Amino acid sequence: MNAHKTRLSLLASAFLLFAMVLSWSSGFIGYRYVADQGSVYLASLWRFILAAAVLLPFAWAGLRQVRRRDALHQGLLGLFAIAGYIGPIAGAIQLGMTPGTASLIANLLPLTIVVMAAAVPGQRTRGWQWLGLAVCLTGMLVASDASVEWAATDILVYSLPLLAVLSLAAATLYEKAAPGAPMPAPAALFIQVCAVIPVFAGLAFLEGGIRPIFSTGFAGGVVWLVMFSTLGGYGFYWLCLQRFSIQRISGALFLTPPVTMMWAWLQFGDPLTLKAMAGVGLILLGLPLLGIRQAYAIPAAEEVC
Repeated sequence: MNAHKTRLSLLASAFLLFAMVLSWSSGFIGYRYVADQGSVYLASLWRFILAAAVLLPFAWAGLRQVRRRDALHQGLLGLFAIAGYIGPIAGAIQLGMTPGTASLIANLLPLTIVVMAAAVPGQRTRGWQWLGLAVCLTGMLVASDASVEWAATDILVYSLPLLAVLSLAAATLYEKAAPGAPMPAPAALFIQVCAVIPVFAGLAFLEGGIRPIFSTGFAGGVVWLVMFSTLGGYGFYWLCLQRFSIQRISGALFLTPPVTMMWAWLQFGDPLTLKAMAGVGLILLGLPLLGIRQAYAIPAAEEVC
């Protein structure tokens, strides 16, 4: 009976992590749909407006019980984890950085989270986990190398994806160290989404206006970003953060670049190289090492499925 429960727990954990990676990857696919339709900031604005409208009926009951302090906590998470991550990456691409290069720098997120985890009690990376981190990082770099072009761009532009990484890493560690009062997931995500709407409204206005583009491509891309990348991506991310150690989540995030590449191959016919497949193999080799918990480590927040 215990063995059966253990298998179910492992399957549930694997499903949650895979759902997080798949949803996280969907953002790159969605923005590819809207890239030719107009500003990425404009698409992001209407993405979060629509997401707030979809979430409101499910969040209403929980919102009635939220205290001001908890609302501020979730709003701060939204500003750092959503606006602070998406805004700089989109800005870098619009200023001349190639998407592949921006993606490579942004995908240093797992490494940044693990290194910064020493500041969170019980989340320090130890022993074999460092080897797993090195193997996963090597695999990610190998898989991403084919899509990278180091264009002659101002050094400030290259700093924008790095700023995005630091912003989301800070939000992740903040939520892990001080999770705040429990609240229903729809209510928490609704507050986070509402917090970033003014940010993207300002960015879109500076680029030309906030009026949506009435085209099938723009509407389809925005709906895709709402359902898969916002509700799915950030929903599964915060759920996994409650259930798993930082090392386990970071290891799963290393799969985002190769999953995105395979998705683009299936959906758009983009080339899929042997180098990319070799990178995936290295990541899969390193993941079990990141899941090892040292006997002398302080117990971390692990899966409770």
